[in-house]
Amino acid sequence: MDNFIQINIKHVEDSGKSTKKTVEKRKKYRKYDDQYLDFGFTYVSKGNVELPQCVVCHKVLAAESMLPNKLKNHLETIYSNLQGKPRDFFARKLRELKHQSTSLFSRASIPSKALLASYKVAHRIAKCKKPHTIAEDLILPAAIDMVSVMIGESAAKEIKNIPLSNNTISRRIHDIAEDINEQIVEKLSGLFAIQLDEATDSNNDAQLICYMRYMEGANVCEDLLFCKEMTDAGKASDLFAIIVSYMKENNIQWENCVGVRTDGARAMSGQYGGLQALIKTKAPNAKWTHCIIHREALATKNISPELNFVINIIIKVVNFTKTRPVKARFF
Repeated sequence: MDNFIQINIKHVEDSGKSTKKTVEKRKKYRKYDDQYLDFGFTYVSKGNVELPQCVVCHKVLAAESMLPNKLKNHLETIYSNLQGKPRDFFARKLRELKHQSTSLFSRASIPSKALLASYKVAHRIAKCKKPHTIAEDLILPAAIDMVSVMIGESAAKEIKNIPLSNNTISRRIHDIAEDINEQIVEKLSGLFAIQLDEATDSNNDAQLICYMRYMEGANVCEDLLFCKEMTDAGKASDLFAIIVSYMKENNIQWENCVGVRTDGARAMSGQYGGLQALIKTKAPNAKWTHCIIHREALATKNISPELNFVINIIIKVVNFTKTRPVKARFF
């Protein structure tokens, strides 16, 4: 999220600036063709680059996706029920998109500083895991009171222009997540490895978590790639379908995957019908390894009773300390 805020600060302050190197690189991108509307795509211009935009979901894809097979794959993957629709259907969607964009711009255009402040507030709410309503119910009134007392009423009136409604904060957080996802996907142009695990959230819903490791210069970096809800039974085929869907949606090449790490569950580590076997059908060079954290947990089950007694005492002491903020500070 910090990367997203830094990028938007630079965009607001240095809008319109670009280096010669970036301009030369953009000239190599494919231009939009009118036939792409048959796949439900128009385009938006960003500088000298034309980016494909879906007329159904209004999502803007990367410039590298301006290819017929990638645009068709987007339609088949996300909107399979719209396959075979005539061109007139997508032309009508395009007219609705243009009308909507024009009306929204005329009614909801806000100053760039207020927009940036809105994203910053949404960023902090997401980091603190607070309800979205806190922005409009607490943060904005408190900011107006502080500014009016310390600076003056004229400055407080400027604060009121910051959009902080519940729906606005939700959209801001979604935009931040989309931007972070695009940044991470761009880093997967080289070799990478993934680590998979199943977990449950606060609502006891099953989630599939995927981490990735990749090389950035001489350093090995690790990031959270995605966290998807598991709506099926949690079989190896169900988990594999979630991963394949994400890879197709973001145009990630399976050939670059060189490592897979999971726990020892049969659905994950099975050599014939497990997840690692299914992944190797897409990425033959991927090497499977057992997660070291799970191996340590398995090893502790077979230690001597004396050492196990000591470890249990240590666990209780650490849990007692960490679950109480005052005691944690004293510690």
